[in-house]
Amino acid sequence: MKPLLVSLMALLATAAAAQGLLQPGMSPVVTWDPDIVYGGIARTPTARPMTAAELKLSRERAERFFDALKTAPVFAQPERHVTHLDSWVTVAPEGVLVQQSVAYWTRPADARRRADGALWGVMGGVHELIFTYTNKPPNAANLAEREHNAFQRQIGLVESHKGSFVEPRVHGQVGGGTVYGGYFIATRDGRPALLPAALATLLDVDIAMLKKRVADNERGFASALRELDASMTPDAVAARRAKRAAAWEKETRDPTAMAQRLDAAARTDEADHERQKAYRTPPPTPDPRNVHWGPRLALQALEQQLAALDATGRQAQGCGHTDPAFPADLAVRWAAVGAGAPAGCRPMVRIRDDLVGSGKPEDIRIFIAWLGEEHCGQAWGGAPMKLVSTSCPLFIPMLRDLDWPALRRSFGWKDSP
Repeated sequence: MKPLLVSLMALLATAAAAQGLLQPGMSPVVTWDPDIVYGGIARTPTARPMTAAELKLSRERAERFFDALKTAPVFAQPERHVTHLDSWVTVAPEGVLVQQSVAYWTRPADARRRADGALWGVMGGVHELIFTYTNKPPNAANLAEREHNAFQRQIGLVESHKGSFVEPRVHGQVGGGTVYGGYFIATRDGRPALLPAALATLLDVDIAMLKKRVADNERGFASALRELDASMTPDAVAARRAKRAAAWEKETRDPTAMAQRLDAAARTDEADHERQKAYRTPPPTPDPRNVHWGPRLALQALEQQLAALDATGRQAQGCGHTDPAFPADLAVRWAAVGAGAPAGCRPMVRIRDDLVGSGKPEDIRIFIAWLGEEHCGQAWGGAPMKLVSTSCPLFIPMLRDLDWPALRRSFGWKDSP
């Protein structure tokens, strides 16, 4: 390096130090924060206060996680960023400890140093961050691949892990866990976090959804027809004609012209009434693409399929396909995975219920890392990503180079599954 350039860099570094600006590098310690609110960011409230023993254990786990991260050069030896691991813990409604640890790559100008030496990022700064959790299952909506959103079936709004979705592609394995498009998932027992979704459950969900839709349609159309008929009673027609005459009397003074104008408006009303009535009245011939018949026929097909299943068929893994005879919002159909399934039928899965079940609060049953972008997993095997990403080139090597045996031991797991 030329002497002039070296001198210039030294001057810049000295000036930055004088202004209190941080240089690229890793935080000397984990940024431990047991409080619910930190840096102006509200967090999920804890179901109960943590005990002193739980806080001590969680802090030790955060420190061991930080130690495991130090083996990943992309985190321990950043070229352009300040890196830090922020960690805190809450008690979930199920009673288990949920620990969130967020690895940050922060622009140096947007990082600050706390009194204990730990670094943290300012709100609104430039950060690349990967969220990791223990004892929290992945969000089913984020685990599902977007091109298969039509097949996703969420159950409830509060429990985000409930529901069924097309089995996501596996892009790799590391640390005893699995890399999907947007998630890394590892379980204590080494078993997959995803299980087959039963065909009967998929049918039950869609039947309930379509029953409500059909009932809502019928109520809505019946109400609209009543309003239409009420709008064409002699009294309603006369009142509407009088109102128009009063509104137009200044611009249409000739009685004959006024009568013609009012008659034309009345004919338009009649034509509009007939058009709307025809739209809101089911046609005599069933048509899957008709707004009345489509939901009814789809519901009928699902109910017939469910009624024909025996006990084995009800528990069989379901797969999703589409029926082109129906519009897109009604086209999804279910079949049992196997030789009898339609070509291209996509196997459906769900997240294991026991990963959030009862047990000792401090026991860790699942560890996940949310990559934030579902195309990140594609980069695991070197495939080109669909979108340009500044985060994935940091997250992927971090997962590869983590000291997984040490991290697993900190969870109370075996070194390897």
